[in-house]
Amino acid sequence: MPKSKRLHFKDIDSLRFFALIPVFLFCTFYLTHTHNEGIHYEITLLLGYIKQNSLDFFFFISSFLLTSHALREYKYTHAFSLRNFYLRRFFKLAPLLLIGLFFTFILYPWILNILKLNSVAPPSPYTYLAMVPNYLGTASKEQYVYLSVIWTIYMFIQFYILWGLAMKYLKSTLVQVVIVCLCIGTADRIFYYFIDADFVFDTLAYGTPIGIGAILAKMIREDSPYLEKIKLIPKKLILPVYIAGLALVIGGYLLSPNSIYAAVVPFFTCTFYSFVVIDQTFGKSSPVKFRNNKVFSHMGKISFGIIVYQSIISVMIIIGIDSLDFEISSATVKVAFTFVAFVLSWIVADISYNFMEKPLLMLKREFKKA
Repeated sequence: MPKSKRLHFKDIDSLRFFALIPVFLFCTFYLTHTHNEGIHYEITLLLGYIKQNSLDFFFFISSFLLTSHALREYKYTHAFSLRNFYLRRFFKLAPLLLIGLFFTFILYPWILNILKLNSVAPPSPYTYLAMVPNYLGTASKEQYVYLSVIWTIYMFIQFYILWGLAMKYLKSTLVQVVIVCLCIGTADRIFYYFIDADFVFDTLAYGTPIGIGAILAKMIREDSPYLEKIKLIPKKLILPVYIAGLALVIGGYLLSPNSIYAAVVPFFTCTFYSFVVIDQTFGKSSPVKFRNNKVFSHMGKISFGIIVYQSIISVMIIIGIDSLDFEISSATVKVAFTFVAFVLSWIVADISYNFMEKPLLMLKREFKKA
């Protein structure tokens, strides 16, 4: 089968790993910062800006894959099953979301009560069950870490619902849909700039990554002539493009904090992500293929689990540190915390993937027509 018709893009698993790292490091640094000043605090702020690129990337790559799968389904079955689309998304998100909700509303309050630590009032369960939680509400440092993961999952659920409808009923006007996404994403971020608020948990703010991911899928599925030109970029130019793109990813939001320019950052970063996907999947001269690194590929494959479990495990470790009266400001404790949280998250995510998520993925394939 030609590469442009492949259902699975193996390179994307490795790319997910690189997007995972800033999210993980931000959570660990955020949980262990004790003062709003100093090098640890400054690194936390820097990781917060870089982490925003990871969120953009996850929306970009989800849009790319979902659109690619949908176009492939249309090509080979001349139809698109909205029911099967939603069922596949359900099997992917529901198990880990339920674990996160169980920790939020049952396990975490119970542990605090048993250990006689400072009680933390959980948020209202009713809004969370309706998938409309108060994203802008106040939360403790520990709560913010695991609640932000749940909020992000809800954003993807909202995206999946709308994108399924778009693929079902608006496939013939996909270019116009992309233009609308780009306009909404840009306008939404500009709106948040003028009201001096954070757009990070507003699904509409990711219209640009979603739009660019979709148009990339369309280009690849239709063998766009531009694709061939990118494939044949000389090897001597590829490394400079990667270096410039990496600088943009690291510095894009950093150079535009609380600025209206943050509205256009994803135009540039997601264009770079598009180049990376094309180069890694089809490139003739790429100096390195990330898919050849089995560790990167595997960790990218379980990245969703790592993000969910690290938000729980990190908070549990913090509880242990508090109950044992360790000094969290100690550099040694912070390094040990990061290492232990990473290893435990990796182990638990691996077990979860092999014994829960992978079997569900097998069931999920029963709902694929293409």
